[in-house]
Amino acid sequence: MTTLHLRSLGRTEVLLDGQPVKWGAESARDLVLFLLSSPEGQTRDEIIDALWHEDPTARSGNRFRVTLHRARTALGSPDSITEAYGAYRLSDDVLRASDVYTLYASLGQAESSEGDARYFSLSRAIEAYTGDFLPHLKAEWAETAREEHRAAYTRARIERSLLHCESLHCDLAVHDLVAALRADPFIGENYHQKLMTCLSVVEGKYAATEHYRRFVKFLQEDLSDTPMPETVELAQQVKAGERICQRGDLEDAPLTHNCPLTSDGSCPGHYAELLKLA
Repeated sequence: MTTLHLRSLGRTEVLLDGQPVKWGAESARDLVLFLLSSPEGQTRDEIIDALWHEDPTARSGNRFRVTLHRARTALGSPDSITEAYGAYRLSDDVLRASDVYTLYASLGQAESSEGDARYFSLSRAIEAYTGDFLPHLKAEWAETAREEHRAAYTRARIERSLLHCESLHCDLAVHDLVAALRADPFIGENYHQKLMTCLSVVEGKYAATEHYRRFVKFLQEDLSDTPMPETVELAQQVKAGERICQRGDLEDAPLTHNCPLTSDGSCPGHYAELLKLA
């Protein structure tokens, strides 16, 4: 029985029994990756438009048929790409062998779980996302999928940060919030406020104020905008040394424990380092 691994997040690698797949032609690889970005399937014409729109002979010639045969052969089975009602899609077995599947399956498990089970499902989703989807491709279909997968990863980080917050693991909440905002700084000003609050507990008012300064600069330069009054008021409270998070200031709050995302089992303790690692 053959074993397939399809990696597309952070790097592109397809392994069959531990060895790189022999595609026969780059177009066969592109077909598989395109179908990975559209697990619901695509018609022959949609595939041709996406992959070979610059070739006027692609629709009338046998390029699609040859590429499909090469892709199926490379993946080790004629059933690796199926066809039903005119739509071609990767088989369930091929999809399950991908890191994209792991990302969304883990998120789905998290949605129906609670407690430790929810935490570990979110962690699996985060670990599956090792970078942007197909970073080497600039095609529109790849960019669309790239944004969707990045948003899923960002959501997993945000949701796990809330679990850390509930458990009073404030440093880990900071770690996940920094990673989420670095992946997508546009997700919402309330999350920047949340990070300021958590930083005021973990690193103190200077780290929280520094994030506010960076956020204001981001708004001005990227959006020609200013922070909401609530954010300004929060920053003023932080600068004044006011206690803005009662939970995190509890004496028995476990502000530090091992972080599962670092190779040595430790958690970085400074905002500057978090920005580098996220």
